[in-house]
Amino acid sequence: MKKILVLFCLMGSITLAGVLDDSFKIFNKNPDELFLSSISALNSSKAFEISEIQTKNGYILFKYENKYYLLTVTKKYLNQTEVKILPQNSDFSDNGETAKMVFSLIDYQLKYSPMELIK
Repeated sequence: MKKILVLFCLMGSITLAGVLDDSFKIFNKNPDELFLSSISALNSSKAFEISEIQTKNGYILFKYENKYYLLTVTKKYLNQTEVKILPQNSDFSDNGETAKMVFSLIDYQLKYSPMELIK
């Protein structure tokens, strides 16, 4: 019985690790530009509803299909920034599809409508 329980725990952690790998992406942009591009990307699609934007901490709370997600923008290295998208209720049943969709919108935004920071 213990062996079966350990096996299920290992299988669950491997599956969750695969989903978490899809929930973040590193971009070669500065955090401010990426944060603004993320807001613009989410706002460009009618499928997403932005609920809260916190610029000081760099996060966006948005709703997709009656589920809330948190998008965080974190500077990792020189001119590299990580974007992480996680569900707020820890329900990973969509297998990271929402995160992949948002990342493709951000990629599109960065490629075709780049933000220009004004100093």
